[in-house]
Amino acid sequence: MLTNLWYVAEWSREVKDKPVRVKLLGQNFVLFRDKTGKVNCLSDVCIHRGGSLSKGWTTERDCVACPYHGWEFDAEGKVKFIPSRGEGAPVPERARIDAYPTEERYGMIWVFLGDLPEEERYPIPDFPEYEDSDNWRPIELEYNWTGSADRVLENGIDISHTAFVHPGFGYPEMADKNKILKVDRGEYWGSSDNVLYPPQLSGNLGLMKLFRADKAATNVTPSFFLPGYCVRLHIKINSWMETIIFDANTPVDENTTRSFAIQARNFFKWRIFDFGAKKRTTKVFGEDGAIVSELSPNYLPETLEHEVSVEQDKFMSAWRMIRRKHIEEKGWKIDTKAMKPFEGEKAFTIPSPARRANPHLNWALETVPLVAPIRSSAPVQEEETPEPELA
Repeated sequence: MLTNLWYVAEWSREVKDKPVRVKLLGQNFVLFRDKTGKVNCLSDVCIHRGGSLSKGWTTERDCVACPYHGWEFDAEGKVKFIPSRGEGAPVPERARIDAYPTEERYGMIWVFLGDLPEEERYPIPDFPEYEDSDNWRPIELEYNWTGSADRVLENGIDISHTAFVHPGFGYPEMADKNKILKVDRGEYWGSSDNVLYPPQLSGNLGLMKLFRADKAATNVTPSFFLPGYCVRLHIKINSWMETIIFDANTPVDENTTRSFAIQARNFFKWRIFDFGAKKRTTKVFGEDGAIVSELSPNYLPETLEHEVSVEQDKFMSAWRMIRRKHIEEKGWKIDTKAMKPFEGEKAFTIPSPARRANPHLNWALETVPLVAPIRSSAPVQEEETPEPELA
C-alpha cells in the first residue's frame, strides 16, 4: 500500500449531515461536511482518550465532536473546544490530529493520503466523459475484492485473461490472435492499444447482437493511473458504439480492495438500459474477483524472478515497474510488517501535509512506518518482459 496518492474514500452521496467512517490503507478516517458543503477528512482517532470521531456528530463550530468527551476537531484537525474546560479556555497546541486534502469528482470523494505539498502531488485522473451528459450515459457500481489493490489493478489491465475468465469477451482459441499494438507510459500512468476478437454481442433485448459480428476485430485500450489506483478500459465496439469502465481501486487493507466504478456508454442512453449495463458489468467484476481471491502469493511479486512471463505481459510489466520505482526510489510503501507487533496497542496515522509543515509540534499519534527507499545513485532497472520460453 502506497502513501502520497489520491484515493477514493466514499461516494459523494453517502456523506450527508453525519460523520462517516471509512477505512483506507489499513487506517480509519472520518469524513464530514461543513456548513459550506465541503467534505473534510481527519484521522478517526481522538488524541484525548482514543474515541472514534466517526461515531460522534458535527457541531455549530463546523467541527466533528468526539462521542467520548465531546472534544471538537475542525477541518484542519485542530481541537477548537474542550467541554470539560469550558468556553474560552485555551487549547493545548498539541491537541490536533492529521487532516487530509479532499476533492469531489465523478460523484466520488477523493482524499490525498500523504504529506506532499500541493504542487508535488500527482493529479486525479481525468474522466471527461462523466460530465458530457449529451454524449455519454454514466452508471455507478461498486465491487469489494478479497485481494490486494496491486493485484486488482493488474487484473484490470490484463487483456490476455479475457479469453479464459470472461465468456462474454473472449474465446480460448482466439488467445493467440489478441494482440498488444502499442504501449505508452509516463511517470505515474500507462496505456496500451489492443485488438481483440470477442464473441457476438448480447443483451439489451437482443439488440446488441446486431451491432458486432462474432469474432469481429475490436479495439480495446486499457490505461492505469497510480493516483486512485485507477483503471480506465475504453472499448470501441464498432465505428459508433463505445463504452468506458473507469474504476478507482481503494486499498482498504493489505488484502481487501473496494472498487468505485463508473461505466459510461455513448449508445442506448435511456434509463431503461441501465439495469442491464450494470448487471453485465457486475458479472465481469465477479468473474475477476473469483480469480483474484485465489492468486498466490496474495500480494504482487516485487520482481519477475519467481514468475515466467511472455511478450503479451509487457503492459503489466510496465505497471509493476512504475509501482516499484515509487517504492524503491521514493519510499512510499507502508511497512505493514513493522506495525503488526503493535496491533491493538498503538494507534498509527498517515502523515499529512500539516505534519510536514509543522515538524516542531509534538504530534500525539505516530505515523505509519514506511519501507526505506533503496539508497542508490542508480535508478530502478527496467524489467524487460522476456521472450517466450521454448520447450
